[in-house]
Amino acid sequence: MSDQSRALPNVLPPLLWSALALLPLVALAWRVDRLTLAFAALTLFVGATVATFSQRYMRADRHVRAYSATVGLLVTSVLVCVASTNMALLALAWIASGVLLARLIGHGDNWPEARAAARRARIAFAMGDSALVAALALLAWHSGSWQIATALAHVASLPAAWALAIACLLLVAGAARCALPPFSGWLLSSMTAPTPVSALMHAGLVNAGGFLLLRFASVFEAAPLARWGTVLVGLAAAVHGLGIMLVRPDIKRALAGSTVSQMGFMIMSCGLGVYSAALWHIVAHGLFKAWLFLGSGSSIGMHASLASPARANAVPVIAGLALVCGAALLSSGHADATLVPFLLGIATAAAMLAGALQSALSLRARLTLVVALAGLACFHAAGLLLARVIARPDAPSVLPGWALVGLSAGFLGLWVWQWLARDRPMPALLYVRLLNAGAFPHFATGDAQ
Repeated sequence: MSDQSRALPNVLPPLLWSALALLPLVALAWRVDRLTLAFAALTLFVGATVATFSQRYMRADRHVRAYSATVGLLVTSVLVCVASTNMALLALAWIASGVLLARLIGHGDNWPEARAAARRARIAFAMGDSALVAALALLAWHSGSWQIATALAHVASLPAAWALAIACLLLVAGAARCALPPFSGWLLSSMTAPTPVSALMHAGLVNAGGFLLLRFASVFEAAPLARWGTVLVGLAAAVHGLGIMLVRPDIKRALAGSTVSQMGFMIMSCGLGVYSAALWHIVAHGLFKAWLFLGSGSSIGMHASLASPARANAVPVIAGLALVCGAALLSSGHADATLVPFLLGIATAAAMLAGALQSALSLRARLTLVVALAGLACFHAAGLLLARVIARPDAPSVLPGWALVGLSAGFLGLWVWQWLARDRPMPALLYVRLLNAGAFPHFATGDAQ
């Protein structure tokens, strides 16, 4: 490869890092709202990190120039989408980001599986994009304007049937981009994409559904039935992704199952009206998943169970204590819908702490791990407080207190099952279905396909 062909990819990382550095000044000059600023910062940071990583990872690729240009255009389209105040422009940028992402998924165009994965992504995106265009067109028709602020100001006057239809269409659009069932196949089959593209997808692009639900949250608040549907869809996705994560032996597809589960949990938080928790979930998951995917290339293709016997035995006790504390908080009137993500986060941290204290590490290593966990807890607490400032005020929960306790119990039960079922067999039919989720039919070699 000539020096000239390598020159173009080197331009993208400094451009993105410079844009991230200038973002606060741009936000002040243009009076960008806080939600837009948060998503723009996450997009630029992940995009710049992926572009920098790609300089080394993609240096021998014969299509590196096209790859770099597509990544740059993709990041730009996402920025336009999150910053747009016009629904038509938002829709165009949303559609463009899907087209560009499908192109990156099919980057290895000489590979039949890559072409099939790109085709599957285009079909899923087309269905979601159609739903989004229909929803925005209905909002524009009712309000008489394509401006987002004007359309949202008229939501209160929407007929109940209109509000429900628009909210359901927005949910379909968000589910397609977040890879929730029945659209999860495009993400699970996208492992044919280069590792940096996987990081960009899982840390950034799948979050677009969460952005959509947060941006148009007032529409869902006008349609309680749609919020119930959002909770159920998110719950189903969380369970589905958890099962895939448990059975997949390859690390990238296990991470893809984890993403489906996490996106389901985030969408469920939006349905519950816990917008600050959903926003922080998007940011924290994006940063963490980018790190995991960019490091997955240095991991051997199979991953082993990380559960230690001591920690696995402690998990049911921790889950039970967390549930009792949650019930006590609700009965005292000091808790709301934030209880569900709060309890799961506290239980996970407690399990990690128990594993650290019961492990065979030296005392110094244990203390270091405990301090690291405490720092991580403080980081998440600070992030959640900041998200409360950025996001719109949380909406009243659509679920009564007993249902929140039941939902928390369900998630904690699944979490316990996740730990205990790692080394235990599951029903063969369920195992096979989860293992083959997102798989393509057998491809013949050569030109026979």
